[in-house]
Amino acid sequence: MIYQFEEIESIEQLEDFDNEYVYDIEVEDNSHTFIANDILVHNSVYVTFGNFFKCMTPYYQDKYKDKRAKIDWILRYCKEFQDKLNNQWCKDIYDPRHGKNVHEFELETISYAQICIKKKKYLKGYAFVKGKYFDKPKVSGTGIELVKSTTPKLCRTILTDLMNSLMFDYDSDRKAEYIMEFNQNLLKYRKEFYKAPIEDISQSIGIGDYKKYVIEDKDQLILGKQCPVSVQAIARYNYLAHKNDEDNKIQYSGKIKYYNIRIGKNNIGYFGYPAGELPEWAPQMDKLTQWQKNVIDPINRFLEVMDIPKVNSSSNIQLTLF
Repeated sequence: MIYQFEEIESIEQLEDFDNEYVYDIEVEDNSHTFIANDILVHNSVYVTFGNFFKCMTPYYQDKYKDKRAKIDWILRYCKEFQDKLNNQWCKDIYDPRHGKNVHEFELETISYAQICIKKKKYLKGYAFVKGKYFDKPKVSGTGIELVKSTTPKLCRTILTDLMNSLMFDYDSDRKAEYIMEFNQNLLKYRKEFYKAPIEDISQSIGIGDYKKYVIEDKDQLILGKQCPVSVQAIARYNYLAHKNDEDNKIQYSGKIKYYNIRIGKNNIGYFGYPAGELPEWAPQMDKLTQWQKNVIDPINRFLEVMDIPKVNSSSNIQLTLF
């Protein structure tokens, strides 16, 4: 085995999650393999069985037509065939090199459906997880807005429903009909979004390094270069608090809620406030931008990988003529 030692170039937190962190090690080698604590580590492998069940003869399609039967067949296949085959492959690799095979293959999950945007960003509808069956899909996402703590509560509800629809209702054979139904649901949710209280459609975020980025927040608002969104949002809150003689409400750290505002004709800014304490002097939310960033943009990332036209500025998917 040929290997070399490399220094870690960088460690960066990419996302903020309530109850789940994903740790991913990237290596330039195409095998994506590395040594960790004297163990050869490799990423997980995905196998799809959908086309396999479609290719069965009518007799076996009838035998394995219900979901539980399909799951049991996959479990049996992996236990009696695939795991043994994987172990033999490893043996064939290690034996000539006088190495010891310590690999253990385990089927972690089975999904009814899955949509992958890219590595470590996906949505799954679980059918089986470590010995537990799910008659109704247990939907879970990794690295997407459904699990991000910053996503507004109402937007999570909207995204959950729309993503479930994309996973379980979409049929390429009735694409036009599906898009019309999807547009109707999107329009319904847009009306609900525009009527919702600001608290329900504001994002959540933590404040950090306020004094590093805020140059002035009393007589005028002056921010340093590359000022984070959280600091921009709460700095505008502090500036307006000073102007409204409410210095007792000034905040420099902790968790806040924030939303998009319009600054002039062409610029978008941010306004933050302590949760549950939206002041009367708060600037008007730019609901169009808030809707776009928290609902439309996440949806479009899924539509793109599914080869469905993106939602346009009018909040609908345009049906093509051809």
